[in-house]
Amino acid sequence: MVKGVKDIRQRHMSSFLASIGKSIDKQMREKDLEIETINRKNKELVERIKQVATEAQNWHYRAKYNESIVNMLRSNLQQALAQGVDQVKEGFGDTDLENDAVSSIDPNNYLGLANGGPHKERDNNMICKACNANEVSILVMPCRHLSLCKDCDRGLSVCPVCQCVKSIGVEVYMS
Repeated sequence: MVKGVKDIRQRHMSSFLASIGKSIDKQMREKDLEIETINRKNKELVERIKQVATEAQNWHYRAKYNESIVNMLRSNLQQALAQGVDQVKEGFGDTDLENDAVSSIDPNNYLGLANGGPHKERDNNMICKACNANEVSILVMPCRHLSLCKDCDRGLSVCPVCQCVKSIGVEVYMS
């Protein structure tokens, strides 16, 4: 009888240990799944952090670029204000005919024959107002002064005649 009780006790213990083992295995599988899910989410978050960091860097570069544009525009505005109110108004319909490269050309005598030939007219009115060396070929917008050569167009951000901020330079072909 003692032996029978021992056998029953031993079977009971082995079934008890087997059920505990199954429960532990089940919990281990659940925890492994949780770990896999957490690792997957962690990888997604790391990728998202990289994207956000790249985006933040792009915004930073864009802000620096915009800041440099603002500083350039501010300096152009200060330069224009320093030139005086009369000159700032030039390019908006209040131009002074002495300084305007286009209006100083006589439309009835565009070759300059009455003033000593075409070369004298070109020397007086058709030279670059920035370098005073090359022939003008760039129309400055929005003021529409024909006042720059190709070389000076690249380096200037304002019209040399009226100091208006240049939005674009349009090449003009004269024949």
